Amino acid sequence: MLSSQKSAYLNFYLAAVSLLVFLTTLWGVYTHFSPVPFWDMWDGYLRFYLQILDHDHSAWLQQHNEHRIFMSRILFWIDIRFFRGTGAFLLCVNLLIQLGTACVFSSIVSKRMKSDPYKYAIHFFVICLLFSWVQNNNLTWAFQSQFLFVYMFSLLAFWNLGQYSTEKKIFYLACSLLSACCAAFSMANGLLVFPLLFVQALFLRISKRSILAIMVVALGIFAVYFNNYEKPSGHASSVDSLLQHPFLVIQFMFTFLGSPFKSALNNIHFVTAAGVLLMAGAGSYLYFIIKKRNLDSVNLTLFTFLLFIFGTALATATGRINFGPQAAMESRYTTPALMGWITLIIIGFVNQTTVHKYFFQAMKGALICIPLLLLPPQLKAFEDFSGTAFTRKLAVFGLARNHYDESYARQVYPFKDVLVDTVDQSLDQRLSIFGTDWYKYDHEALSPDSISEKPCMGHMESVRPFQSGSTIAYRVKGWVWDPQTKSVPEYIVLTDSSHQVVGLGISGEPRPDVTAAIEGHPTNTGWRAYVDKASIRGPIFAFALTDSGILPVPGKPIELAENTLIAGISDWDGKPPSKFKILNSEWTEGKLPPHVKEDDPNQVLTSGSQGDEFEGKVEIEFEPDHEPINITYMTGPDSTAQKIEVFDSDGKLLTQFEIPESTHRWSNIRFDLNAQEKVKAVLSDQGKSWGQWSVLLIP
Repeated sequence: MLSSQKSAYLNFYLAAVSLLVFLTTLWGVYTHFSPVPFWDMWDGYLRFYLQILDHDHSAWLQQHNEHRIFMSRILFWIDIRFFRGTGAFLLCVNLLIQLGTACVFSSIVSKRMKSDPYKYAIHFFVICLLFSWVQNNNLTWAFQSQFLFVYMFSLLAFWNLGQYSTEKKIFYLACSLLSACCAAFSMANGLLVFPLLFVQALFLRISKRSILAIMVVALGIFAVYFNNYEKPSGHASSVDSLLQHPFLVIQFMFTFLGSPFKSALNNIHFVTAAGVLLMAGAGSYLYFIIKKRNLDSVNLTLFTFLLFIFGTALATATGRINFGPQAAMESRYTTPALMGWITLIIIGFVNQTTVHKYFFQAMKGALICIPLLLLPPQLKAFEDFSGTAFTRKLAVFGLARNHYDESYARQVYPFKDVLVDTVDQSLDQRLSIFGTDWYKYDHEALSPDSISEKPCMGHMESVRPFQSGSTIAYRVKGWVWDPQTKSVPEYIVLTDSSHQVVGLGISGEPRPDVTAAIEGHPTNTGWRAYVDKASIRGPIFAFALTDSGILPVPGKPIELAENTLIAGISDWDGKPPSKFKILNSEWTEGKLPPHVKEDDPNQVLTSGSQGDEFEGKVEIEFEPDHEPINITYMTGPDSTAQKIEVFDSDGKLLTQFEIPESTHRWSNIRFDLNAQEKVKAVLSDQGKSWGQWSVLLIP
């Protein structure tokens, strides 16, 4: 009676926790959605579909790094062909794959725990871990179906072979082999399934003809997989890693297995210890089960799956130790680790009468404690994603309008040529986010009659130049709010003084300062716009497109006069900047800020040594010269409120703008002033936020 009551309490506790985890993860997936392709999706998703459109059907089995992600490519094709390529379908499938894996685990539990009072507790535990937010990268990134597929298919392969050994139905063997094939063409570690199936078959003592079938299918799959295979660059050699850095490989492997508890333990050594505990627990159970001769089909299925997870951890460690042990705790690696802990707990409960009672008590303790350890990270499902979503949308907005804005574009894909080419082709084919004309404005001018006399709330705040290909482009920043409709206008139109359209922008950037200051506390009121006509001269005005009309955006018009004369913005090439004289400085002369790891090549002037809330400027003077003026600088972690102004000898302002981003790296900005007289530049740190600082290299 007491035992039954305890199991009822445990069932209720895990039911509540699993429901909480499941619902919060669903909310997190929904709120973290962005239709913008991210990272590997540009080459492995969009470029794959473009190849198919070009009748290159070899793309189906083409390598993606070391993987052949055929199973996911089926989903990619369906998503673009039938669901407009937004990725929403793929995110739903990611969740369904996890539900499928949960069903397989539940089938295993039900077979051995039919009348066990803890059966439902295990079911809830499985749901809790499979939907834990610690693996959010695999649940919120539309590209990650292959990472989830490989574990579902491998578990299915081992489970169906176990079923075949007891039921003797060829259907189960066929399902096992089909699942193994699907695992192999989900991710490269899926190839491990076939050797493990062979070992499992030997222990299950199935017929020689069945074992031969496994070997024949395995040879065929390996032959197809390694046909024209090329080893990916950038990965460590597995053999060299094992021979030269065995202890680092072991550390990485155990850290991988303990990665779900990264947030709870908050120490890499404790995380590594958790991984050791998982493997030690598995080894202890295996010893007792073999000793009691209880290695039946269910136990073999579970231990074979654990071996697959351990093998995956080892293979990952040998290929990625060059990234350091911290890489083992990345969100995507927690999925197999979570499944490893699920498998260990199930082994403990289906063998509760086989081992000492203290082992079973330990398993019950783990059943209670593991969900508790995973609950704090679950709160991150409520984190605001709007800033990241806006950054990604602005990146492709700029690319669609022929602006490669590196500071944003590199946040969606790191390689410029591939990204620009993929965007161009996707625009032509109207694929994914480019399937509509949201990035266009078809009118060449605004009709004066259509412009409201009453402005909206907002401000046109600043302009920043950036290098876009071989030319200098400009990005304008501000915020906007329409109090009449109580909404944030989606689009901003830039015009010259004659209302000719010279640029377009989008809103949606979080502006907590505006949210706090405006009645009604509007969110995401920030906007960014690109000046599309580089030759524009004179003032630039901003207008918001709203349901209540075209409303002027308050603020001083942006001046891009003929003296702007910015010739180039680039990474520093090591050459000394133009010589200058320091007229006045509120900055500190000396070394780089202490949190900057880059070596100090020379003396510098910095605002960063005086605290994050420092506000001050430095004035420097250049002698007349027919050569371009080069200023070498660094900012961090962004350059918000870091400003530069250039004046002629009479004090006339030639140009002013926010310093181009140069996060933790030396950059160079060149002015083609062709000056006949002295020129003064004023660099100002006006940032009170955390970590805003600038550094100027002294020649």
